Amino acid sequence: MKKLLTICLLAFAITVCAEDRVPKNIILFIGDGMGLSQVTAGKVAKGKLEMERCPVTGLVTTWSDDSLVTDSAAAATALSTGVKTRNGSLGLAPDGKPLKNVIEYAEEKGKSTGVAVVCSLTHATPAGFIVHVLSRKLDSEIAGQIAASDVDVLFGGGLNYFNMTNNPRLPELQKKMTVALTAGEFRQLGTPEKAAALLYPVHPPYAAERAVSLRELTEKAIQILSQDKDGFFLMVEGSQIDWAGHKNDATNLIAEVVDFDHAVGSGLDFAEKNGETLVIITADHETGGFALLGGSVEHKTVDKTGFVHGNHTASMVPLFAYGPGSTVFSGIRDNTDIGKTMIRFIQTSE
Repeated sequence: MKKLLTICLLAFAITVCAEDRVPKNIILFIGDGMGLSQVTAGKVAKGKLEMERCPVTGLVTTWSDDSLVTDSAAAATALSTGVKTRNGSLGLAPDGKPLKNVIEYAEEKGKSTGVAVVCSLTHATPAGFIVHVLSRKLDSEIAGQIAASDVDVLFGGGLNYFNMTNNPRLPELQKKMTVALTAGEFRQLGTPEKAAALLYPVHPPYAAERAVSLRELTEKAIQILSQDKDGFFLMVEGSQIDWAGHKNDATNLIAEVVDFDHAVGSGLDFAEKNGETLVIITADHETGGFALLGGSVEHKTVDKTGFVHGNHTASMVPLFAYGPGSTVFSGIRDNTDIGKTMIRFIQTSE
């Protein structure tokens, strides 16, 4: 009995030590608008979520510098820089000064970086990890800053903003990386050092009609970025959970959560094999005040739901974490803590 107890304690100690190590790679999954009820609905519909593989869970407060209820721009800035800002602002402090983000810190350490999203690359969340502008509405300026950046993987939509007649940015991208403009071209990418996929004029449709799934984007991004011996940072967004919430569309909301969770599974599969990768899954805010009011666990159905309204709420959002460094994310914390911690890990990584 004593020998068995000693073995169990040793195994536990090894696990704790592994989880306390500084990660070489970080994959941040953001379910836009994904609160606890959205996760619950996804679990009912799917049976078992990939997120459940994470041993560490927590809750996150999301308010911005100037509002109890954040928008996606301020939330993305908090997650990417560790600093709160005003709603609508991207990568800038409340006083308008640029904030250094996690991608810029990763690039300084020689790590590869990327974003993979199911929205325009100029939209608030992906832009919040790359650019520094006063307003999330400045798509042309945002596209210009993205094209001029050193980000290695850019997967999403928004071709129109990079291909404007009066200010084209597509040629700039094509000079520095392989660019796919169709699903066929995306699947022929291989593993170049740098790659972009601008697969839709603006935003893709909902999950059921998308030519390339978020899981495919995630897997390809990891294949490319993991070639870097110095490590990588990748942000993946399930963008349209939020949009279905704004429309009070429970059917597409649940489908988007499930689609997002498939992508999470790919990240966790890589992390399990790699052993040096921290996976964080959270949300920028909750949308709609969504509630489950009826359905069947046995039949995996949600047939009655409710929404408070069609906008964001200030409710805390869930956090799941796996891999080295994951233990620090348990409990209740602010969204800025996530940004600060990721930056600290990158600065102290070998």
